[in-house]
Amino acid sequence: MRYALALLALIVVATVSACGDDDASVGTGGGTADLAAEYLSIEVTEAGAPRPLVEGTVISLRFDDGRVGASLGCNQLGGPYELDGDRLLVEDLSMTEMGCDPERHAQDEWFAGVLQAEPTVVVEGDTMALTAGETVVRFVDREVAEPDRELVGTTWEVDGFADGQDPDDAAMSMAVDQPGIVRFEEGGFVTGSDGCNGFGFSTIEGEGTDGLRYEVDGEEVVFTGAVVSELQACPELEEYTDRFWAVLTGTATWSVDADQLTLVGEDGRVVTFRATD
Repeated sequence: MRYALALLALIVVATVSACGDDDASVGTGGGTADLAAEYLSIEVTEAGAPRPLVEGTVISLRFDDGRVGASLGCNQLGGPYELDGDRLLVEDLSMTEMGCDPERHAQDEWFAGVLQAEPTVVVEGDTMALTAGETVVRFVDREVAEPDRELVGTTWEVDGFADGQDPDDAAMSMAVDQPGIVRFEEGGFVTGSDGCNGFGFSTIEGEGTDGLRYEVDGEEVVFTGAVVSELQACPELEEYTDRFWAVLTGTATWSVDADQLTLVGEDGRVVTFRATD
């Protein structure tokens, strides 16, 4: 099986000046509560009856610096918002034009209508309800539903590559028989595979001695030592492996968002990974 590696979903949504507060608060029935950064849908009803989403999709709703964004497995929706009491007012909502199947495209149009209907927003603890007419969408805080995975002890599989962190930077797509993987071991060594050769570390009497080492320093991870690797030649994967090692050399910045790890190398090249365990 060949794995198509889509490099960072680089979808540009038209930007408009934000008009909401950074710390937006909504009604709770007995006071106010701050909106979380991101919510995931857990239930949708219309006139009290369940409204199933397209199989395999979920509504992701994000609030950031006066803008609201949403995705349902196809297009990206976005625009500036403000709160008028418990009403969510979304201005100039934009939607990307991805080539999706009719069902998911119709679902995007439906939820765009919900956002533009000045729905009420009620937050109760980690949950939020968005109500527009007879439509009610219930959400849970993404950090509760999908807590960030631990950097150390998780097996990470290459998900994509990019040149730089700016969404306008060119993406790159590659296909390989076996995606690269990386694992930050508890003992301070890095193990995995670059898509061609596996790598690990050598031991003497159960103690690690030689191999690629790492040390986490805040948002940076510093790599030292020499790679203990197989020696198989894969000239057709030269660019793939070069980009893989670009973020495992010297000092890289790292971040984890749910099950996605992003590493940015010293030269600005980016590799994203997905947790596999």
